Amino acid sequence: MESENTKAYRIGVVALLTAGTFINSLDRASLSVAVPVIIKEFHINTAAMGVALSAFFWTYAVGNFPAGYLADRFGSKTVFGWAAAAWSIFSALTGFCNNVFHLVLARLGVGLGESAALPVTTKIIASNFPSEERGTATGISLTGIRAGLAVTPFVMAYLISHWGWRVAFYATGLGSLSWCIVWYFGFQDRSELRAKAAGQRQAIKIPWGELLRNRAVLGILGVKFTQDFLQWLFLTWVPAYLVMERHFSLIKMGIYGSLPYATAGIVQPFVGGISDWLIRRGWSVNRARKTVQVTLQILSATVIIVGFADSVMVAIFFLTVSIAAESNCAAHIWVIIAEVVPPKYVGSIGGFINMIGSFAGIVSPILTGIVVKVTGSFRLALTVGGCSILLATFFILVVVPKLDLIRLRSEAPGIQAAKA
Repeated sequence: MESENTKAYRIGVVALLTAGTFINSLDRASLSVAVPVIIKEFHINTAAMGVALSAFFWTYAVGNFPAGYLADRFGSKTVFGWAAAAWSIFSALTGFCNNVFHLVLARLGVGLGESAALPVTTKIIASNFPSEERGTATGISLTGIRAGLAVTPFVMAYLISHWGWRVAFYATGLGSLSWCIVWYFGFQDRSELRAKAAGQRQAIKIPWGELLRNRAVLGILGVKFTQDFLQWLFLTWVPAYLVMERHFSLIKMGIYGSLPYATAGIVQPFVGGISDWLIRRGWSVNRARKTVQVTLQILSATVIIVGFADSVMVAIFFLTVSIAAESNCAAHIWVIIAEVVPPKYVGSIGGFINMIGSFAGIVSPILTGIVVKVTGSFRLALTVGGCSILLATFFILVVVPKLDLIRLRSEAPGIQAAKA
């Protein structure tokens, strides 16, 4: 890559991050596609499977803040590279599992590795891109997540149908390791090199008390939890919903399960670009970012319709709209985080925020599995998910104040990180 922070350099960064988030989402979502097959082979119910699906988030939640802090302290390249290697290996090891306990152990490893992805990606973008490019850069780089989620149902369904679910995990997990080689030889964080040359690399002392009393941070924490509840419901249970409640074959589930994320991936670069475009047209950062976020959240709540739709095609339509919208607002919240958190803290604070969102990932799969077991249907579970993201709309409109870079009283004005 180039020695200066040129446009070509930034394009290269986005390309690498997009590929990284692609393999991240592929390994994250692979288990959900195999759920119907594993339930039958292991002779377990949906409540037990919910625990296995939730296990990913036990370490993912705990690992977000340490991963962000390590990136702030030791550099984005090192942390992201080792994290990707770890999650890829543990994903491949899933193929050796023989019971729920083994599944839990494998998913704990995948979750720990993947906890670095979003905070480190946000740190790289916040540190290397000016404010008016961050929405587009974030939108494109996180398109990799949507592309991965779009590809995973079809790829895993194909591999499972032809070679079994174990081979599917071997193939996808080990295949993800190839990205680590490209990352090692292809990425350099120019902002870190400049800081190191200027003698600015030092231990980060984060004023947690002041930050955690900040209204913007508290509001975003509320958004992240309530918004992510629906995201993790989609990620862990939609393939099983299509097979178990809508009676799709594995291949048909792969096709229709891919459709919402393919739609999200196509739309996502434009969503980030729209909020950037609105700012260039004279809208305030606050108005532009919040308008896009709230619109996507309201569209996501249409998942409530899915559970009550008698027509399969009507259900698929609203499921596609809801998942695509939720996927995009899950990405766009990171643009908002980059607008309010000083770049020197964005790895650590972004990791903490994502950790709170990940606690929803612990609750959502388990609660969904229990509700489906008790009611015999996904209707109530989908309704709860829709109401949760409507609560996220309340947080972004009422609790989060005007979007502006946080000014810390504990720091001298000259030390403040300014927007590019």
